[in-house]
Amino acid sequence: MHRAADTIRLAARVAVLSLHRPSPPDRRWDAFWRGVSQGSLREPIIWDAAPGAGNEEIRHHLQAMAGAMDTSLPVIDLGCGNGTITRRLTGIFPSVLGVDVSPQAVTAAHSAQPPVPGLSFRSLDATQPAAAAALARELGDANVFVRGVLHVLSRRRQARLAGSIEALLGTRGRLYLVETNVPGGALSYLRELGATGKRIPGPLRQAIAALPKPGHFGPGQRSRVFPPDRWTLIAEGPTVLETVPMEAGGPPCRIPAYWAVLAPRPQTSGRESTRW
Repeated sequence: MHRAADTIRLAARVAVLSLHRPSPPDRRWDAFWRGVSQGSLREPIIWDAAPGAGNEEIRHHLQAMAGAMDTSLPVIDLGCGNGTITRRLTGIFPSVLGVDVSPQAVTAAHSAQPPVPGLSFRSLDATQPAAAAALARELGDANVFVRGVLHVLSRRRQARLAGSIEALLGTRGRLYLVETNVPGGALSYLRELGATGKRIPGPLRQAIAALPKPGHFGPGQRSRVFPPDRWTLIAEGPTVLETVPMEAGGPPCRIPAYWAVLAPRPQTSGRESTRW
């Protein structure tokens, strides 16, 4: 009984926080990053990687990418936000481009830290095929890194992003994705981050009020968005997103997640090949 009552209270709190979101998702992201830059949103950014070189999540990703990708190619961080993780990619890739749909996010990424050789940022909507095709022509074959993007997109935009990624990879690039994969529904996700009917941690409360509703993305979703007849699965497994603490002075939050490395299947005589 107590659990049911707490769930009702939590659902009500989330509904109230969600009332003032701008409707189009891209506007929400730009408004969010504007609020971060201007100081009206003062809580830590919930999905930011826990600071420091000791972050086990990011170390795992870098090791996996170094072993599975041609690191002589450039890498594109799709949905780079303020560039916290994008900068870490310069440790294994000579050329790193952070891309985000929000111009405000790109502004934040440019101003976050001193310039790093080989690192650049730009605003671009990677769910738009024409924009992705133009970038592919500019860079040639590239690797792509995606962390925590697909789970907040609609199915239609997930499919469009997959098509754009395919164009960006060319024949030599590979995709590394990592997405939240919390079992259960939205309230389970919130409880995983410490929310109750009595209290929602500040970073989480800020995200609920400002951003699109999160989801989960595991092997089933990956197979739908990147179907086996078009994509080769190279590696996959469970992981965690090691993010900022939900409470000041507390430990980093660890969110159940999923990672995978994929490559487009080569095409032969205008038809998709059935093998890698």
